[in-house]
Formats: sequence, C-alpha cells, structure tokens
Amino acid sequence: MLSGTWAVAGFTTLTIPPGSTSPGLGVLLVVAGIAMLVPAAAAIKSKVMPALVMTVAGTRFITTGVYEMTGSAAWEAVAGWVGILLAAVAFYTALALELEGAQESTVLPVGRRGPGRAAMDGDGPLEPASLAEEAGVRPQL
Repeated sequence: MLSGTWAVAGFTTLTIPPGSTSPGLGVLLVVAGIAMLVPAAAAIKSKVMPALVMTVAGTRFITTGVYEMTGSAAWEAVAGWVGILLAAVAFYTALALELEGAQESTVLPVGRRGPGRAAMDGDGPLEPASLAEEAGVRPQL
C-alpha cells in the first residue's frame, strides 16, 4: 500500500505545475493515512513505539491530503510540523531497535509489552528454549 501511495504521489508531483495542489492526490493520501491507522491500532498494546510511528505517519498522510484538497497554507504548515514530529519519533524508534538488536538487551525503551518484553529487557533468553515455547504451549506437569 505504501509503495503504491508513494508511486502515485511521485507521479502526480511530476505531472502537475510546481506550487499547485491535487485534490485527487489529497483523497488518496487521506485514505492511505486512515488505512495506516488500522495496523497501528492493532500493534499499540504490544509494540508502542512502532505503533506510534505508524500513527504519526498516518496522521502525516491525512494532514498532507487535506492540504492537497484545500490548498490551505495552514494545513501545509500543520503537515510540515507533523512531518518533523514523524522524523523525530521514527529516528528514536529506529535507534532504539537497532541498539536493542546489537546489544541483545533494552537500551532505550520502546514500550514493548507482552511475552517478548522480559527477554528484551535482559530478564531471559532472546530465543525460545523450544518450538513449543515459541508457540506458547505450556508443558503439562
């Protein structure tokens, strides 16, 4: 979905006069932004920071779409500020996850919750002891 959205945005930007807006592109961006909020909502309970990146990215698409539909300078400014926020949140999340992967422990918090959280916080092994453990099967005593 993202690659298609970016392809249409790039093609539209190339074909319209500089400085103009495209209501059609605006509709596409709003729909794509709303669609991005669906997986973000599903991930928010277990992976807070990645879900936040997706939420802010969806918000960025929506605000840019509204700007494209209206041509309003105020919406253009809002989209720009949301873009700056997105860059900051995405940078932090990428840095935290890369450091975590390299050091095999949590360095910067990313709000991970659920069964995998203890392992990444250094309280247990990163890999499950067996396939049954990975699948969530508990041994019977």
